[in-house]
Amino acid sequence: MREEHVDTARGCCMTSTGSGGPSMLTVNSPVMVRFAHQHDREFASRIEDLDEGAVIVVAPAGANSAVLASGTREVELAWLSPRGRYEQPCTLESSQPGHVGGPRRWRLRPLRQPILVQRRRYIRVRANVDITIDLDSESVAAATIDVSEGGFRIRMPRRHVPELQHTVVHAHIGGAQVTLAGYVVRTTEVEPDQTEAVIAFQADGNDAQAVRRFVLHMQLRARASRDS
Repeated sequence: MREEHVDTARGCCMTSTGSGGPSMLTVNSPVMVRFAHQHDREFASRIEDLDEGAVIVVAPAGANSAVLASGTREVELAWLSPRGRYEQPCTLESSQPGHVGGPRRWRLRPLRQPILVQRRRYIRVRANVDITIDLDSESVAAATIDVSEGGFRIRMPRRHVPELQHTVVHAHIGGAQVTLAGYVVRTTEVEPDQTEAVIAFQADGNDAQAVRRFVLHMQLRARASRDS
């Protein structure tokens, strides 16, 4: 069987036969698209097709107007793997109609090799905080199990959540109301009729400070409890 994938070692598309070598991106792989210099907003997409030296993705909903407003053709393609998050700068070569009745497609040409983003290990603290998360335009009530500056482990009523589902977490934490955009990295069904999920995000500004304050407060409280 013929398999097409992105050769992340060389930063371009290639075609191979057989099963030799790991495939980082394949057709239908979920990815994220971010415009250059706009680090606060990402658009969820997926690989639609692979071509010689190019990646074709589904044009993210609402992104066509955003790319016009940005005045740039530079975008960043990102995806998650068991090793972490990869990021690869690309140029948007064209926006084309999809198949009949299908979404538009963007043709992205990689400019450089992808980079594995090495994030420091965040300190996690056990904490039960009521939160709400946005999933498919629905607000879902949940609660944290543990908290760190890089993500939350939460529990919510049982539901199926696709891999890398984009979400937004709303919480009152660290003395402030925070809004944290991220992705559901993995889920586990637990009893009774609940789902545990790990949500990864990259907080910045006041939101990052609020989460940091909360983590420090919980560390100090746990230390005081041990010492008493």
